[in-house]
Amino acid sequence: MANVKNGSSNKRVKKVILSIAVLAILVVVLKILDIPVVETLFPSLGGDTQQTEQNPTQQPTQIVETPEGTLIMTMIECGQADSFLFQQENFVALVDCGTRSTGDDVVEYLKSIGITKIDLLFGTHPHDDHMGGMYDVITNFEIGKIIIPKIKVGEVTTNWYLKLVEEIKNKNHTVEYPTVNTVYTLGDATMTVLGPLSEPDDNLNNYSIVMKVTYGNMDVLMTGDAEKEVEAEIIASGVNLDAEILKVGHHGSNTSSTEAFLDAIAPDYALISCKVGNKHDHPTAETMEKLKERNIEVYRTDESGTVILTITANDVTFNTDPDDYKSGIELAGGS
Repeated sequence: MANVKNGSSNKRVKKVILSIAVLAILVVVLKILDIPVVETLFPSLGGDTQQTEQNPTQQPTQIVETPEGTLIMTMIECGQADSFLFQQENFVALVDCGTRSTGDDVVEYLKSIGITKIDLLFGTHPHDDHMGGMYDVITNFEIGKIIIPKIKVGEVTTNWYLKLVEEIKNKNHTVEYPTVNTVYTLGDATMTVLGPLSEPDDNLNNYSIVMKVTYGNMDVLMTGDAEKEVEAEIIASGVNLDAEILKVGHHGSNTSSTEAFLDAIAPDYALISCKVGNKHDHPTAETMEKLKERNIEVYRTDESGTVILTITANDVTFNTDPDDYKSGIELAGGS
């Protein structure tokens, strides 16, 4: 029996030696091929390293806290389009959503700062560069209320718009068609609809919801792409347009921002959302000259990317320095 035990022991020793030899050869081969040894041979020990390699672009979520006593306004960089975020306490409003191709950029930004619900979702008018990205937004977040202009049946027949309308109906979203003087509440801030006052013609830009956002003694005028006709109507209505901050109409086009409109608002700061080298040459030299003549500080996405405003009851600060008064053509290197 002793001889049998010794024979069995010898076999086990040989197996161990053989296993070690095979392992050593594998380690040498993996080193030569520059393949991670531990992660390959012992995947359960790879832990976080393996997870990072499977999701190389994943980044830690950065939660932006809304300081007490502030309204945070963000002009989200989304190409030749508009998307403006308002946060007050735990309440969120989004005005426009980028284009069909940049709506996912808006979604990514909102998710990166920890937003899961949008209480008030505004689509100023049914053009791709304002509402094209709304489908992406409503399919990624809980939505409290959708606020859009009432469009005549058959006036907009683009596929992306019909798809959006169908999604809104299928998911039974709450939809409101605002009228002048409608006031929406966002925490301690208010959003008051000022226009349009009459039914627009066939120019979809003039369906744009124009509204004043008020927090304490500070006002922001949001204009969508409303053109000169709507501006004139609003001035004629006698409503108080005075505001410290202006979202410049139609990305700085010369179809908006008349002298009379700018003088009625008398803003200290102007916001322009547009893309470098856009085919419309926004903002135009004419508009930029008007802003410069009035010493209005300009902040624009084509130069500064996403711009964040921290608005208190009596003041506003920006996350970046003011930009220049170059036209779109000048910025793109044209003449």
